[in-house]
Amino acid sequence: MIMLLRNIRFICRHYFRSTRSIFGYLLMSVAVLLLIPLLSVYLPRVVVQAVTENWEFTRLALYVAALTAGIALLNVFSTISSMKYTEKASHGRMEMMLILDEVMMSSKYHLVEDPAWQMKIEEAGNAIFSDGRSSGIAGMVHTLRDFVINMAGIFTFAAILGILHPMVLVILVFTSLIPGLVANRVNLHAFHQRENWLHYDKQIDYIYNHITSAAVGKEIRLYRADGFFLGRMAEAIKNRLVWVKKILLRSLGADGVSTLMLVLQNGVALGWIAAEIIQGKISVAEFTFYSGAAIQFAQFMNQFVGSYSTVKKCSHDVQMVQEAFAWLPEKKEASGGKPEETSKKVLEEGSERILEGVSAVASGNNSAGCQAPEIRFEHVTFVYPGTEEPVLKDISFCVRPGEKMALVGANGAGKTTIVKLLCGLYQPTEGRILIDGIPTSEREDEELYSLFSTVFQDKLVLPFSVLENVAVNGKADVERVRRCLEKAGLSQRFPDLNQPLVKGIQDGAENLSGGEEQKLLLARALYKEAPILVLDEPTAALDPLAESELYVKYNEFTKEKTSFFISHRLASTGFCDRILLLGDGQILEEGSHKELLAKGGQYAHMFHEQSKYYQNSDNTKTE
Repeated sequence: MIMLLRNIRFICRHYFRSTRSIFGYLLMSVAVLLLIPLLSVYLPRVVVQAVTENWEFTRLALYVAALTAGIALLNVFSTISSMKYTEKASHGRMEMMLILDEVMMSSKYHLVEDPAWQMKIEEAGNAIFSDGRSSGIAGMVHTLRDFVINMAGIFTFAAILGILHPMVLVILVFTSLIPGLVANRVNLHAFHQRENWLHYDKQIDYIYNHITSAAVGKEIRLYRADGFFLGRMAEAIKNRLVWVKKILLRSLGADGVSTLMLVLQNGVALGWIAAEIIQGKISVAEFTFYSGAAIQFAQFMNQFVGSYSTVKKCSHDVQMVQEAFAWLPEKKEASGGKPEETSKKVLEEGSERILEGVSAVASGNNSAGCQAPEIRFEHVTFVYPGTEEPVLKDISFCVRPGEKMALVGANGAGKTTIVKLLCGLYQPTEGRILIDGIPTSEREDEELYSLFSTVFQDKLVLPFSVLENVAVNGKADVERVRRCLEKAGLSQRFPDLNQPLVKGIQDGAENLSGGEEQKLLLARALYKEAPILVLDEPTAALDPLAESELYVKYNEFTKEKTSFFISHRLASTGFCDRILLLGDGQILEEGSHKELLAKGGQYAHMFHEQSKYYQNSDNTKTE
């Protein structure tokens, strides 16, 4: 009960801040939807009383016309209030969507790679995005409205029936509560059992999303994998249906109890009222009125029990959203402005907020200026959360200001992990990392992120224009964007910077090849003009000519910058000042390309092994 009240308070506070007029439409709905059944019950009484007391036709017609017109007018107001309430409810949910987006983009990066955290965020997103009336935020908001209306109806008609006899109330309350309690137990059981079928739902979604994507379509056809996918989908659906059947059986039992109580409710309550008229305690007109009141009370009571059960069910979804929002970094409240004006501004500028992210990160105006910094790793050991084996073991090295450092090694050697630690996406388990003598753990995230321009292996092409993809923060210097595209080798491909990217999202959009995507990411990194440049396998998707061109321009890219170049191709690191060969989480060798070849160690062995492929390839072409 405490959690339920806390979650209701959370919803009310959110809507009071974002769109408080929803409470006005709530009160309007309560008043209207209470008056409609009252007048509907009173109208038959008037007709019966007019007949038994021989009213004049004119008098009866006026009463009936007035009551009918009132009911019709109230129904119009009911439609308007319901429509406006739904509009404001959607408005508040959109605000929640933006908050969840901000949570996902501003939370610590180690959470983003945590499957448990990802599942919590996914559940919160489902609760917000769902627009059904029996689950999620939408279900809570709409059911709370029904809950308040039903409570008002219960108290109103309870007062009317209490005049007749309190026992009628007892019967109606008892026969309404029993089905509600049973339904509540069924919903609670389903909630606690959901872990048993959630992984089946994820399997079904995963398989469906892949078999309907163009990227996987080639493999499905060429490898004739349609039977494999359909078989796995059928197996997951079969396992999911087992739990659907179990829950449905419990629901059928609850429906049976509800039907039985409804029969008792109508039979006993109406029988009691009929006994009152037989004993001459009430008139025929009063019998009509009290019978209608009993039916209305029973409806309100049944709906109240049902809405209470739904509110409790939706409360679990609200709790997930609350837990997700708890990860939102604290910010200073904006002063001035009405809640609805503030919310409207948020919604109007929502897409810009999402594009901007952290403005200091994307703008390129960092607190450290453009001076190439010194970077020092001191006895750094790192273990990924949830694992036990260190990925890095007591790593120490220093990168001089403006030095071009290459990180090489086999898969899993720790190259990308070093970059993640350097950028502040993770903090070392042991040891420390200093940039210009200041530990990364002591810098604010925004300040630290502003120091880096990066090209990671994960390619992020946004479904927006080329201009926005390069500038990212939406406040682009057009000439600067053109210069960066030219350096990256994409200026001729996109003379129109307003060309949208990613087909299927915008009209006239284009998709990029793998090499073009890497060039776009390079242009984005160059545009930021941060003092530290990190390129993680930047040539993996480039053709030989484009790769050679990048090597030639690398000195230009890294001018007055400290840079890190990560690659599996040892021949591509010859232009770097120094190379670290990593293996098993440690630095195995260190030196320039020439120095490491002269040592004749592991680097030289790996280089010569890779060289054989190119030499053999050249000999084959010559023959």
